[in-house]
Amino acid sequence: MMELVTNIPTLEQMSKCSIEPYDAIYLGNPYCMKYDGNLTSNFEDLRIAVEMLREMGKRVYISTFSAPRNSDLPEVFRLIDLVADLEVDAIESTNFGVISYVKREYDLRVHAGGLTNIYTSATVELLKSIGVERVMPAYELPLEDIAGIKAAGVEVEVVVHGKIPLGISHECFLLEFEKNVGVECPHICKREMVFRSGDLVLKPFGHATLSGKDVCMYEHIDELRKVGVDALRVETISERIGYREKVGNIYRNLLERGFDRNDFEKLMEIAKYGICNGFYFNKAGQIYVGSEVV
Repeated sequence: MMELVTNIPTLEQMSKCSIEPYDAIYLGNPYCMKYDGNLTSNFEDLRIAVEMLREMGKRVYISTFSAPRNSDLPEVFRLIDLVADLEVDAIESTNFGVISYVKREYDLRVHAGGLTNIYTSATVELLKSIGVERVMPAYELPLEDIAGIKAAGVEVEVVVHGKIPLGISHECFLLEFEKNVGVECPHICKREMVFRSGDLVLKPFGHATLSGKDVCMYEHIDELRKVGVDALRVETISERIGYREKVGNIYRNLLERGFDRNDFEKLMEIAKYGICNGFYFNKAGQIYVGSEVV
């Protein structure tokens, strides 16, 4: 059965009921090291979170900062040094230099995240040659290209539901709104803010800009099975309380008992700005294609 995974940025957001549906958890916010309570910058909280997940029988993955510069590397490497002692199951990185450090110093399992710019099987072969065990293809790739990446011989993880990152910058757009909102960094990320232009909605979150609509592949789980996907990620890092548990339970039911119309309608109700398929079907990212069309 495909692995069901999600992400949790802070110890505050972790509760037993919210993660019960999942097989594995990515800890930490990879979009901003200054995020209030970020587990990858609060090592004692991280140690507690890892112990809690171990007691619950969950696999534990650690997400590292997605857009590091040279000045960020000492903190990223310090995190990896600590994580090596915690005996986690994998480290997620999107930076070739960080991946090389993990493999050279500790030979821990590495997952190359969705912002690693993995568009071709040639890139996957390079990552595989340096020891990467799992990759997340670029979010813009359609199913047929994901099948080609799987054929390169590594585990493949994709987003099955939630808001996908559309870009990341070393500058945080939210800092421009601190005075208007009356909330300063690092707390402003916890205030839900969106950019709107007509029907387009984007969600700034730390250094990343996320889609406003929720990517939803609930109706297309068999398409993901056909291309050989190994792990399904429910993106919940920017979501309100309750989202992680509700969506996780629906996808757990899907994997174990199959399609349920009522569950699908609940997903549409939960999605505040609507649902789409992202780029899986060679369509513009805002469009939703139902199973009767594919």
